[in-house]
Amino acid sequence: MTKPIEKSKARRLLRGGFALASLLFVMLLFGSFYIKHKVTSALEKRVIQAASVVNFRPFQIRQAMSLENVKFFSRLERLGYKETQTPPKGPGFFQQIDSKNISIFLRERQLSTGEIFEEELLKITLGNNNLVLKILDTKGQNAKDRSWLEPEVISVLGSSSTRSVNPKKLREFPEDLLKAVVAIEDQRFYSHLGVDLVAILRAAYANISSGKIVQGGSTITQQLAKNLLLSPERSFSRKALEALAAVLLETSYSKEEILEFYMNEIFLTQEGRIAVHGFGEATRAFFAKDVDELSLAEAATLAGLIKAPSSYSPRKYPEKALQRRKIVLAKMFEVGAITEEEKLRAESESLVVQPARGVQRRAPYYTDFIRRILNLDLSNQESVSINTGIDAEYQLCAENAVKSGLEKLEKSRSKSKNKEKLQAALISIAPQSGTIRAWVGGRNYSKNQFDRVSQAKRQPGSVFKPFVFLTALDKKLNNYRVARTTSLLEDSPIQIDMPNSPPWSPKNYDGDFRGEVTLREALTFSLNVPTVKLAQKVGIPYIVQTAKLFGMGKDLPHVPSIALGAGELSPLEVARAYAAIANGGEMITITPIVSMTSPNSSKELYKAQSEFQRVSSPAATFVLTNILQSVVESGTGRRVRSLGYRGPVAGKTGTSNDSRDAWFAGFTPNLLTVVWVGYDGNFKTKLTGSSGAAPIWAE
Repeated sequence: MTKPIEKSKARRLLRGGFALASLLFVMLLFGSFYIKHKVTSALEKRVIQAASVVNFRPFQIRQAMSLENVKFFSRLERLGYKETQTPPKGPGFFQQIDSKNISIFLRERQLSTGEIFEEELLKITLGNNNLVLKILDTKGQNAKDRSWLEPEVISVLGSSSTRSVNPKKLREFPEDLLKAVVAIEDQRFYSHLGVDLVAILRAAYANISSGKIVQGGSTITQQLAKNLLLSPERSFSRKALEALAAVLLETSYSKEEILEFYMNEIFLTQEGRIAVHGFGEATRAFFAKDVDELSLAEAATLAGLIKAPSSYSPRKYPEKALQRRKIVLAKMFEVGAITEEEKLRAESESLVVQPARGVQRRAPYYTDFIRRILNLDLSNQESVSINTGIDAEYQLCAENAVKSGLEKLEKSRSKSKNKEKLQAALISIAPQSGTIRAWVGGRNYSKNQFDRVSQAKRQPGSVFKPFVFLTALDKKLNNYRVARTTSLLEDSPIQIDMPNSPPWSPKNYDGDFRGEVTLREALTFSLNVPTVKLAQKVGIPYIVQTAKLFGMGKDLPHVPSIALGAGELSPLEVARAYAAIANGGEMITITPIVSMTSPNSSKELYKAQSEFQRVSSPAATFVLTNILQSVVESGTGRRVRSLGYRGPVAGKTGTSNDSRDAWFAGFTPNLLTVVWVGYDGNFKTKLTGSSGAAPIWAE
C-alpha cells in the first residue's frame, strides 16, 4: 500500500511543479510583453516631451565676405569649435593654417528649409582684409560658392516637465564614454541578467562598514527600469519590483539595446526649467559639441554625473566634478579600459564647460514673442525646431548697444525725480525679406519681462512725419497735387480751430519761425509748423489712409496733430512702416518665424510665405529716401555721423510731446533699425531723438 501512495504523491508533486513552472513561464512571457509595451510607451512619451528649440539663422560662409566683419571666429567659439595645430580630423575642429588659409571640419547641419547637410571638411582661402576668395571641398578640388555653419540655439522652450533630449544610436556614442559609464556604474553589465548579486553584497558590506550609504548595487538595467517604469520612492517593495522589471527587461531586449536606452534616458542636469536627459544632449549642454567629439576627460566628467547630477555639476562645483572625474578614470584604468598614460593625460586636462542655456537668456523678449504668437502648449507639444532670421552677432551687438547707450545717457544727465530707470526698445529688420535680425525689448529681462518692441504703445512724434511728406509727394496717395522737394512751405505762426477745444497753435521745437522753407528743409530739420501746414493742404483723411496702407492706422486719431505724431504706435509697427520705405514702397509681411522643422528629420512643418503689396510709387519713395538721407547728413539726424557711422543711411529722428519719447528710425541698403528710448511711466525724459535714440542706433 505504501508504494502506490508514494508514487501518487510523487506524481502530484510533479504535476504541481509542472503547473507552477508553466505558471511562471506564462508570467514571465506575459511580463516580458508587458515590460516591452511599457518601455516602448515610455520611450515614445519621452520623445513627445522633448523640448522645442528656437534657432538663430544659420550663418552662411560665402565668397567675397569679410570674415573679420562678420566676426567669424566669435561664431565658431560660441558653437564650440576647437582650434587645433594639426589638420582637423573630425567635426567641430578648425585649423588656422596661416594668415590666408583656414581648414574647418563642419558638423552635420539642418537649415531652415529642413535640408540636412552632412559633415564636411572645407578649406577657405582668404585675400586682403580677410575676404573669402575660395571655398574648397574635402579633397581641395571642387570650389563651392557658399556653405553654412549650423544654427546657434536662441532658446529651449519648455515647462517644468519638459525634457531636452538628443537621441543617439549606440554606435554613435564614443567608446571612451561607453567604457566610462560601464566602469563606474555597472562593471559586470555584460555578464549579469539584470540584477548583480555580487554588486549587491559588495555594496552592503561597504555600507555596513562605513555606517552610511556610500555605494549602491543597482545595475544599469535596474536604473533604466526605475527611470522608465517605476516611481522614485525608496522602499523595499519598490526595489523588489525594480529587480523583477530589470530581469524582464533583460529577457525582452539585448544588452546593446538596454545600454542604448540608458545612454539616451539617464538624467544628467537641469537647465532652468528644462531637464537634460541622455549623453547626446548633455554633451551639447556642457561642451557645445556632438557626442562623438568628446575627449576621454570630458567623457569621464559626464559619466561621473550619473551618481548625483546636482552634486557633481561641473558648472556649480568644478572641484567636485574634477574629483569625481578622477574616480571614474581610476575605475576605467582598474578594469583595463584605458592605459595609465591615457589616465594621467585625461586627469591633467583642464575643465572647460559652457554656461547653461537657461542662464544665457539669448534674445529673451523675442523668445517670449514667439511663444505668444504660436500660443504653445509647452507641456504637451511635439518637439520642433523653430527657425528664425535673428542673427546671433546682430542680436549681441543690439543688446550691448542698448545696455551701454542707456548707461551713458544716465551718466551724462542729472538724476530724474522719479525712481524709474530709462528703458529702450530696438528692432532690426532685413527690409527685402521681412525677416527680423535683432530684437531687444528692454534693458534687463530678468527684472522686467514687458516687451517694449511689440507691447508698448507710444507717441511716435516726428518719426511719423515722413508719411505726411510721402502723401504729398505721391499723387496716388492724395487728392491735392504732387509736391516736389523744392516746393515752398510757409514757416509762420498758425492757429487751427478745434471743435470742443481751444484753438491749437503748433510751434517748432526751437520756438523760431523761418519764413519760407522748401519741403526738403522742412523734413530735414523736422520743422513742425510747415509740416502741419502741408498736412492741412493734403488733407488729414489722406494722411490717415497712408498710415493704414503702411500698417499703422488701427487707432490713429483723425486730428490735425496727427501730422506731428499724435496717436500711439509700437516700435514694431514703426519698423514695419519704415521697412516699406526701405523696400522702395512695397510692404512686405514681417516674418518672426522663417520655418518650423522636425529636429530629427528633414521634414518641413511650416514655411513663411513673403507677401508684397505696393503702397507707394517707387519714384515718390525714392525722393523721400533721398530727403531722409539729408536728415542724417545735415539735419536732426546728423548725430549719427558725428558718432562715427560712415555707411550709407537714410533716417528720421522723433521726439514726442514734452520729450516723453525719443526715436530714431534709420535704414541702410540691407538693414532697417528702429530705436525707442523713454520711461515706462511716460515721464518727461528731457531727451530728443537725436540725443537719446540716435546714439544707440549708431552704436
